[in-house]
Amino acid sequence: MARAERSDSILNRQKLVAAAQAVFAAEGLNAPIDRIATRAGVGPGSVYRHFPTRLRLWEVVLEQPLRAQLELVRNSLADQDRWAGLSGYITSSCAAEAGHGGYLNLMTTRFDGAPELLAIRAEIQRGIEDLVRLARDEGAVRADFTTEDLFFVMASNATIAEATKDVAPDAWRRNVELFLEAIRPERAHPLAQPPMTPGQVYRTMRKPAARPRR
Repeated sequence: MARAERSDSILNRQKLVAAAQAVFAAEGLNAPIDRIATRAGVGPGSVYRHFPTRLRLWEVVLEQPLRAQLELVRNSLADQDRWAGLSGYITSSCAAEAGHGGYLNLMTTRFDGAPELLAIRAEIQRGIEDLVRLARDEGAVRADFTTEDLFFVMASNATIAEATKDVAPDAWRRNVELFLEAIRPERAHPLAQPPMTPGQVYRTMRKPAARPRR
């Protein structure tokens, strides 16, 4: 009987992870937990027995896509053409979020309290900073372009992709292309507004930290 109970528990956990992957991809990272339970065919109580908080569920579901983002950064850094490396990362990262099975707001959601996710995010951030610095140092982008400016394309990409996915699923690409055109050095003109600081970007991230329950 004990072995059967353990087997059922393992199966329910697997169902919940698969359901969370599907629901988070379709409805966003803050989709209702009850929706995940329904898709998995279990009661809400089963979700909280396996994953007491949304953050614990994120830790299981989002580690792989974050590592995929890290791989994108590493591949882009290896490209000696600094414009191709930076623009390729931006396009590929936005495509990963907007694509079928992607997780919108993956790069702009706070993971406070999830050290593994935070560590991967920090490594991604360091890679992005290197990409921007190298592109700027070689004159591949406008001289006043900063890492914090990338926040705008990441945040707007998620919003546009979510709003247009059922009408024009590739509309996000135009947004990214317009952004890339704007950071070309030959397009550079003085800007009235200075870039945001890292602290301002952190405080204005679109999604709040995961709540303890629903």
